[in-house]
Amino acid sequence: MHIFIKLAATTIGVACTTASAYFLVDEKKRYGVLFAANIAQTPNDNSNDLIKLDQQSLSCPIRSSERWNWNWDGRHQDMNKTRVVRHIYLIRHGQYQTKTKIENEKQLTELGNEQADWAGRALAESNISFTRLVQSGLIRAIQTATIINKHLRFNKVEQDIDLNEGFPFLPEPAGRFIDDIAKGRLELETERMERVFHRYIHRPFPNQTEDSHELIICHANVIRYFVCRALQIPADAWLRFNLFHCSITHLVCTFDGRVICYGIGDVGHIPQERRSLRRPPREQQQQQTLPIAA
Repeated sequence: MHIFIKLAATTIGVACTTASAYFLVDEKKRYGVLFAANIAQTPNDNSNDLIKLDQQSLSCPIRSSERWNWNWDGRHQDMNKTRVVRHIYLIRHGQYQTKTKIENEKQLTELGNEQADWAGRALAESNISFTRLVQSGLIRAIQTATIINKHLRFNKVEQDIDLNEGFPFLPEPAGRFIDDIAKGRLELETERMERVFHRYIHRPFPNQTEDSHELIICHANVIRYFVCRALQIPADAWLRFNLFHCSITHLVCTFDGRVICYGIGDVGHIPQERRSLRRPPREQQQQQTLPIAA
């Protein structure tokens, strides 16, 4: 019966093009209108009359210049046919103090501590058995990892200074960065980012018998570069997207060399009004931060 009612509603909607009704069926098979909305016909040409587009310059779909490299991690020869996968969760640190050039003073703000706590709660409530926790060597990542680990209770937390924030690759478009980068340092930074990328982002080990779920708490530039490299997107595209503080980026590596991105910069665990991208407001810079985490 409900099929005919939906069909009737659809027919009426098509005929009138003025309204659309969605029907709700309750446990007793009773029907009621859940939502009704006016329908406005979209014009074929939705361009603004005041804007004259240069038709010859419009972009078009871009095809990858190279086929997928199945041996991107150099481990294809050790491939073991299995359904085991590696889940890698890249977590950006919380909001931190930026009105200083001393790294150990760039501690989490009060909001940054809250964001890390929300991230820890979400990870704990996921009921995932996380197998590894790695943090960068900078204080804002260490503090974030410490707060998150209050919920996960890892006995061992690894630290890797190669995960520290940096400028991984000359971006395209370069914008204001082109005049600020010393060529020699950029080459060293790219070398470091490549080294740490291959250290953590790769297919499962041949002797791995169960799925692994690994947490890496680091920085926005590192995560953005990892995503581009893992998905074999041009490395110079890393600056074209941004990440909220304490956001979670989820990559999955399979035995045969596939990489699937389950999410980039997810902040569903943080209330809308408590999300942040960059530095705190000026008045927050004056607030006293919490003591440096051990």
